[in-house]
Amino acid sequence: ASEPDSGKMMRSLVLVITLHASASSGGLASGKGAPAGLAAHAHAALARGASTRPPVVQRRRASPRMEVEEDSAFGGAQRVESVKAGVIAAVAGGLACALPALVVDGFNVAQWEFDVDTVSLACGLFGLTYRYIVRNDASEMLRQGAIGAFALSRASAAVHVSDSCIPVPLRCEPFGLYLDPSMLAQGAGAVVVGACAFGAAAAAVDYAFGKGWVSKKD
Repeated sequence: ASEPDSGKMMRSLVLVITLHASASSGGLASGKGAPAGLAAHAHAALARGASTRPPVVQRRRASPRMEVEEDSAFGGAQRVESVKAGVIAAVAGGLACALPALVVDGFNVAQWEFDVDTVSLACGLFGLTYRYIVRNDASEMLRQGAIGAFALSRASAAVHVSDSCIPVPLRCEPFGLYLDPSMLAQGAGAVVVGACAFGAAAAAVDYAFGKGWVSKKD
């Protein structure tokens, strides 16, 4: 097995020092030319070891342009565009769900106000997310999936379990099913309100994209 380059260099260096010491003191009996020849040979071996030394790899520092591009991906300008999309979605979703929510809440104004406020907040978060979901190459199915996911998530959270239901496993009277008629009605009403709100929010953000009020995330 061959020695490492660092070992060869150390042995050559020791040999050079030894031969120089012997030459200065006349320690070699074979003549004056022998130490000089051996010293030249050792110098050549040392030079070969230095030439085979692996180069020092320095870490390349990122250019200022690359750092600016990385910062701009989620930088201040992108955040402003996302906030604009969230505000537009919140306003459009709140207005769109106002009438359906009033009917679903049975004209209970206090409950209606609370529902509209919470739906508007959810639409604002939807607008922030929708801008990143819908890019220049986004398909219509992706848009519909985003709307459906938010609408179903809110609808499931809006359903309250009836007092007639028994836990583990959940079964409700009068049919012993997972949902009773009142829970089904709550879920259906919440789906309608959510579909109106998030559908209008998505349409408003898409309209803002088309008008250039909000830029899409590339």
